[in-house]
This record gives sequence, structure tokens and C-alpha cells, in this order.
Amino acid sequence: MSQDQPKRPLPSPEASDEALRWVMRLNSGTATAADRRGFEIWRKRSDEHEEAAREAEALWTDAGYLHLDPQTGIVKPGRPIKSGQTRRTILTGVAGFVVLGGSLWATAAFRNRNADYETGLGETRTVTLPDGSRATLNARSGIALAFSQLERRVVLIGGQAFFEVEPESARPFRVEISDVLVTALGTAFDVDSNLADGAVSISVTQHAVEVASSSRSGSLERLRVFESQAVTIDANGHIGPIATQASSVTTAWRKGMYIAENRTLGDVVAALRSYHQGWLVIRGEGTAKLLVNAVLNLRTPDESLDALASGLPISVRRLSPYLVVISG
Repeated sequence: MSQDQPKRPLPSPEASDEALRWVMRLNSGTATAADRRGFEIWRKRSDEHEEAAREAEALWTDAGYLHLDPQTGIVKPGRPIKSGQTRRTILTGVAGFVVLGGSLWATAAFRNRNADYETGLGETRTVTLPDGSRATLNARSGIALAFSQLERRVVLIGGQAFFEVEPESARPFRVEISDVLVTALGTAFDVDSNLADGAVSISVTQHAVEVASSSRSGSLERLRVFESQAVTIDANGHIGPIATQASSVTTAWRKGMYIAENRTLGDVVAALRSYHQGWLVIRGEGTAKLLVNAVLNLRTPDESLDALASGLPISVRRLSPYLVVISG
């Protein structure tokens, strides 16, 4: 009969932070042979150090799929790092959360000088637009208005917003997000750019919208989405199949709740990020693809993470109040 291997001890936040600093030093381009020997000696001092070293190395690898969004100043997963943004830049910030605390991260609002309306961490806001339409912004979201005599255009710079549109036949109401344009057809609808992997979802609670997306292949895709339906546009601009989605699911976040119906863990964690004071990191593509069926409280993200851990084959590691690692 085989015996279970003993589990390695979970590293303390102090050990995890020291391991992160070692990994950043070794990948700085100026590391010496003495530095490498020092790291090997450090990681062999205990099982805790070894586990912290492995975790830091994995975070370094994962940081290759993060970027600092120039539109919002928010660290986002799932996209290649752009020019001038290095793993060291991002992980230096992470180590700062562990050591110094996340006050800057926690209090920072959505940062874009072009936004006419914006929200901060855990904040939602409903605004009345010049035409009488209403926009409700989820946490850490921002919109810019581009109203003219020909159209009423709202640019969703980032985050998520729910729109209740006043009818005006002479000026169509449109929402723009990246290369996606949503035209209201007498409508209440939601646009969410917080999904994993750079995807955007459009959900309709009243009447219909027309969705147009310019894909990276150069083609223009169009689709009409009706009440109690939703559609997702992937990062390449391709429109996915229409899915049925109850209005109560679409609007749950306006009441501080998140209803996951066969949603990936990556999407669920993406929704929690706008309410958490630190950085939520998912280790492993397979972990991010786990399907979730749950009702979660957005305003208590740590409790929601614990609820997910109780029902999924994942562990939630809090290296500090400002850095949480979720792994399978």
C-alpha cells in the first residue's frame, strides 16, 4: 500500500517575500555567480525556504503574462507584457505590497485623465448622462462621453457598466470598448471588460443590442443580442455563441453579489479583483479554467475566496493582505 507523501509546509509571508527578492535579483541582468550560490544556500536551509523559492519562481514565470494597463494603471493578467513593462517591474510592486502594505493599491481609484466618470476600489456609482440615460459603474471602472448631434457614444475605458438607455431615434446610443461597438435598440444592457484573457461580455436585460466587433484577422463580425441573452467577445475580436442569461444574473453585481453559472474560476477571480485590496494571482491555466457554480459576495472577497476553496480543488495562499496566490 502506498503512503501519502508529507505535504511541504506553507511558507510564511516573510519567507515568500525574501524568495521574491532573490528571484528578482537573479533575473535583474546583473546577478553574479555569488548571488546564485547564495540563493541555492538560502533555499536549502529549510523545507519552508524551498517551497517559498518554488513559489517565487512560478510567480516570476506567471508574471510574463501580466501587464500594466496604460489606460487604468491596473495590473492585469492574461496578456503579453508590452514594451517597457518587465517581470521585474511588476514583481517589485508585488514585493512592495508584502513589505509595505497595499495602501496605494487599496485606495487608488480608476486612473485615466480622459474618464468623465470613474470609481475606486469596491465602489459602485450610478450617473445620469446628458440625454437622461443612466450608467451604473462597477468598482474600478471608468467611462468617457463622446456625445454629438449624430450619436450618443460612451467609451468604456475599463471595468464594467450597466446602461439604461433613454430612447432617441435621431441619435443612436452606442458603447465602445476596444474594437467592440454595442448599439442600443431601446435597451438596458451590461458591458463587462473584467473577464479573464482580455475577453468582453455583453448581456441584455431589456429589448436588444447590436454587437459589432473588428477581429484581428480584419473581418467585421455582427450579431444581435436579445433580452435575457449574453455573448462574449474574445481578445482576438471573435464573437462567441449566444447564451441564455437571466437578468438577475446580469444585474447581481449592482447588489454586491456575483452569480456564477458555469463560469471559469479565472472570470470569477477577475470579478473579485475590483473589490480586493491586493493582487489576486491564479497559478496554472488548468486552475483558471475550473468551472464554478456559486453565489458570492463581492464586498467580502476574502470570504468568497474561502468559499471557492471549500468547493473546488484549489488552495488559497495569503502571502500578505495584499497578495493572494490561488493554485490547484
